[in-house]
Amino acid sequence: MGQLTRQQIETMLTGQGDKLNLAGADLSNLDLSRLDLSGANLSGATLVGVNLQDAQLRNVSLDRANLRQANLSQANLSSANLAGVNLSEANLSEVYLLRANLLEANLAEANLAKAKLDEANLMAANLERVNLDRAYLVRTHLSQANLSQANLAGANLKNAILDGANLTAASLNEAFMEGASLNGTDLRQANLAGATLTKATYDNQTQWASGFDPATAGAVTKKKKWLGLFG
Repeated sequence: MGQLTRQQIETMLTGQGDKLNLAGADLSNLDLSRLDLSGANLSGATLVGVNLQDAQLRNVSLDRANLRQANLSQANLSSANLAGVNLSEANLSEVYLLRANLLEANLAEANLAKAKLDEANLMAANLERVNLDRAYLVRTHLSQANLSQANLAGANLKNAILDGANLTAASLNEAFMEGASLNGTDLRQANLAGATLTKATYDNQTQWASGFDPATAGAVTKKKKWLGLFG
């Protein structure tokens, strides 16, 4: 499928609605702001530099799509499939990604300030140098994710799963991490000034910033569950 125009896509939406199939399409640099593309199939599509600001993209399929440097500010991608997507250097400020699948996605250097990512799957995702300032990541799955040098200042990471994640040199000042799982997490050189870690769990594989005392901050070591009479 060759390059499409906004007008062509609007015509297709009129006829196909949420069954719109744009898999593999080239939509680079188009202005698709405020369009309702919910439920559309955009798997493997090329959307480099596309403007999807304030667009409705609920339940959309964007797996393996290329959205490098795209503008998705304030867009709604709740429950969308973005597995393996390229969102490097994209503007995702104030975006809704609730329960979205971002498994192994590339979000390096993307702007996710104030984004809503509650219960999203970001396992093994590349979030190097990403801006997650004041973002919501409640119960978000971030196991094995690369968050090195990420800005998570003031972020809400309550009950987030960060097992095995790389947070070296990340900024977590004033972050809310109550109940977060930090087993095997690498937090060397991370800034945890003012962070809340009450009931956050860690193990002997967790690596902390030099001089940081997790127990004083309220974190607790993960205890093995004993099975038997008193289990």
